[in-house]
Amino acid sequence: MKKNYLVLNLIMLLHIIPSNAQVIEKPKQFDFSKFTPIVQVFGFANYDMEDQHYAYGIGRSHLGMTYQFNDSWRAKIILDGGRPTTISGIYVTDTSGNPLQVNYTYKEGSYYTMWLKFASLKWQVNKKLSIESGVLLQNHYITQEHFWGFRYIAQTFQDLYWHLPSTDLGFLVRYQVNSVFAMDAAITNGEGPGINQNLNGNVKYAAGLDINPGSQFQSRLYYHNRQTSMDSLATEQMFSLFAGYRIKDLFRFGGEFNYIKNLNHADGTNSHGFSLYTTYYLFKKTQIFLRFDRLYYRISAPYNTPDTTDGNSIIGGFSYSPTSGVNLSLNYQGWNPDHAQTDPQHNLRFNMEFKF
Repeated sequence: MKKNYLVLNLIMLLHIIPSNAQVIEKPKQFDFSKFTPIVQVFGFANYDMEDQHYAYGIGRSHLGMTYQFNDSWRAKIILDGGRPTTISGIYVTDTSGNPLQVNYTYKEGSYYTMWLKFASLKWQVNKKLSIESGVLLQNHYITQEHFWGFRYIAQTFQDLYWHLPSTDLGFLVRYQVNSVFAMDAAITNGEGPGINQNLNGNVKYAAGLDINPGSQFQSRLYYHNRQTSMDSLATEQMFSLFAGYRIKDLFRFGGEFNYIKNLNHADGTNSHGFSLYTTYYLFKKTQIFLRFDRLYYRISAPYNTPDTTDGNSIIGGFSYSPTSGVNLSLNYQGWNPDHAQTDPQHNLRFNMEFKF
């Protein structure tokens, strides 16, 4: 009898153990299928033909990821290696205490310091509407940059001459009206990702309109209004127009016109110019490109600096992609100022990019 009772208890115990084990929840596993790594590096070797000087460096080093939570929500975070500290907003007064206008910006800090460039969350409300917030990619020159296609060689007009930051803290809304028209609007900090909003600052309002009546032609209108709460500074306003035409894997030609009023809030510091660029595919992996920029400033004499000089630049060369994600270029980059007191620049460069 005792033996039968012991066997019965053992059988019941064997049934209980599996049933209890089933209620133990396994820890959540990271879904790598929703994860996409981001790596992008620009490098260059430069020979200054005027000074006979050699230079080597890394122009960009992005490291980050995107995570697609579901069809509607996506997060992105990217670190960049550069000189993240910006010295600007210097205030100078005369002997009577009256503020003087200073237009000065300088990058400081150790080279290749990793800093947070992107950290955004995007909500795809439906097929037409999306909302993004955080440290996000701004909507001023990214269309031109994609069409130009050689960011690893040189920046586009607004970035190269006016040093407008590509990212900022704020909100961006995009709406696809139909297959031809798309609109976007943004409210951002207006000072770039490295500066928090403070009592002296104000927001930047921006809006853009894309007009793409087919796969070969695209155009864009853009305007921004960057305000300030300081009476001694002026509101910065910018307008840009871009149009481009392409035949896939054969040829593309584009141009942009840009006008900015009160650059960096400096009253009376106005600038405008245009950029024309074209690319032709010699072979499937080899392209030849040529670009011409024309820059003008309208600024009173006391505030002129070497960075605010009228002139034109020429960029041209070859780009070769030996495999997907790798680009190499041998090119010439020159700057010809209108004023004799500013030296011209002539550079031979080798640029490289890898990304995955």
